[in-house]
Amino acid sequence: MRRLRYRFDNLISRGAWAMTGLLAVVALVMAALGAAAILALSPSPPDLPSALWAGLMRTMSPFAVTRDTGSPVFLASMLIHALTGLVIFGTLVGLIETGLDRKLARLRKGRSQVIEHDHTVVLGWSEQVFLILSELAAANARRGRSRVAILADMDRVSMEEAIRERAALPRRMRVVCRTGNPTDPVDVAIVSPERAHAVIVLGSEDGDSDARTVKTLLALDAAGVRPEVQLVAGVRDPRNLAAARLAGGANTQVVDVDEIAARIMVQTCLHAGLSAVYSDLLSFEGEEIYFCPPGELAGSSFGDALTALENCSLIGLEQDGKAVLNPAGETPIGAGDRLVVIADDHGTTPLRTSAGVDRDAIAVTGRGGPATRRVLVLGWNDCGAAIVTEFDRYIPPGSQVTVVADDPRVTSQVSSLSARLGNLALSYATEDVTRRDTLDALGLGSYDHVLILADDRVDAQVADSRTLLTLLHVRDMRGDNGWRHSLVTEIARDCDRRLVEVTEVDDFIVSSKITSLLMIQIAENPRRYGLFADLFDAGGQEIYIRPAEDYVRLSAPVNYATVVAAARAYDEVAIGYRAAGAAPGAVGGGIVLNPPKSTDLTFRPGDAVIVLADGALRPGPGAHPAGARRVEHA
Repeated sequence: MRRLRYRFDNLISRGAWAMTGLLAVVALVMAALGAAAILALSPSPPDLPSALWAGLMRTMSPFAVTRDTGSPVFLASMLIHALTGLVIFGTLVGLIETGLDRKLARLRKGRSQVIEHDHTVVLGWSEQVFLILSELAAANARRGRSRVAILADMDRVSMEEAIRERAALPRRMRVVCRTGNPTDPVDVAIVSPERAHAVIVLGSEDGDSDARTVKTLLALDAAGVRPEVQLVAGVRDPRNLAAARLAGGANTQVVDVDEIAARIMVQTCLHAGLSAVYSDLLSFEGEEIYFCPPGELAGSSFGDALTALENCSLIGLEQDGKAVLNPAGETPIGAGDRLVVIADDHGTTPLRTSAGVDRDAIAVTGRGGPATRRVLVLGWNDCGAAIVTEFDRYIPPGSQVTVVADDPRVTSQVSSLSARLGNLALSYATEDVTRRDTLDALGLGSYDHVLILADDRVDAQVADSRTLLTLLHVRDMRGDNGWRHSLVTEIARDCDRRLVEVTEVDDFIVSSKITSLLMIQIAENPRRYGLFADLFDAGGQEIYIRPAEDYVRLSAPVNYATVVAAARAYDEVAIGYRAAGAAPGAVGGGIVLNPPKSTDLTFRPGDAVIVLADGALRPGPGAHPAGARRVEHA
């Protein structure tokens, strides 16, 4: 008996399928016993097949016994048969219910395999997820259905609820969430990265972000990701770039998040409105960078082709698989080359323009040397050292940068930075910048630029609250005293953007948003990586916002083709303009990218031209267009 019980326990431990098989055997045995009872005890016994069928039906449907008639012994045997059938099928229903509960629990845990193809995989979870989903929806708007699989160490239901609340996604976009560790190859395999179009690795929001990113890239390699799958990841410490690239392999593009954020903050501080330009170029809504065949421009030079397209802004060439921004004007365009253009997000086909260039309206000015600057940095974070280093690259010798923050990192980092700087004098003070008396004592009116940084030691929501408090104090002081310095604010969360816009700040930056947009652009089109690497490299081509009077006459109507020709006199490429009437950095901020060449414009004092340049401060030799009027600064 003990051995029989032992075998029964082993059979039960095998799970629901074993129990179902056992119940099926018992049901068949009971059907056979019922058939025997019917043949032996029924007042009118049927043939054997009919008896077997009657026994099976009484086992499966016990209520069939209500129609039985005969001797008490026959009725008693049928009743026992019906009760046994109730036990068998009651147990079967319980097994089915338990199996469904387990399946639902497994689905809730998000551990089932994702069977998708050509989808986008996001590994990790942060505030950037909602922006990434929105941008992927915009990028795939013309492709029909799109699919995104997210793997993060979070509850699947919580992720799905957060996405429904924070991201307005189209119905044709399918988002699949799975729970797992992105650094575990077994968990990574759940989202089928080997069949994906691209994989985006999100860093964590703690101090081990780079280490987790490297482990995730190694997990992807262990999961067997094919070479065709584009991997994009971001690291915060430039010293970890080599390790991340080695872990990801040749098909991985690694973005230096903090360095790019620092460069954008510095450039925006020196050129108000620049963050809006970057956001427009990197977003999939608005103007984007495209590659297209040269068409009728084959055989022309790059300089001549700049004013030839009505609805696109030519900014570079792709030759022999390598894209170059703003090449030399005499560079010939071959039939096999590709044009690098800025065009609207519908990918409009480039069209020839009929707009002519008004040579008499071009005013090529002789730019003097850059003036020294005084910069005040309020607050500190992990990007602080990189920001100071970038200021040293961009502003001329004799400039000053003052850092004020209630952060113990300032003392050690600023002291080590001072020895490496070549152009600016660096000073610091450890004070609470959220206090009005601290700001009053700084003499804000003597600074040319004020940059407010988000504190990364606290939660992002708390950091933005402190940033807004400092910003409101500075705005109030500036309004009372009529100060004209530029004011740039960094916010940690994109959802707080509207609060910053209400303050009418000169400009604001969501550094995580810009780096996220950059990663999505690379994931969707890896050919853009080289362009953006050049754009965000201090030694490459950069975007500048410069006074309109440096290019054309003010208060006189000109078409945009004339502005493009004037910019070429400095070996620059014009990509748009900024009207001074709108607040920079707000919605639009007066920024207009890629206007049609035939657009008539009348520039006023304060208006600016947005150009792509290598940072040269004087016109290139022999670059002046015929008929240009040269004006020297006094």
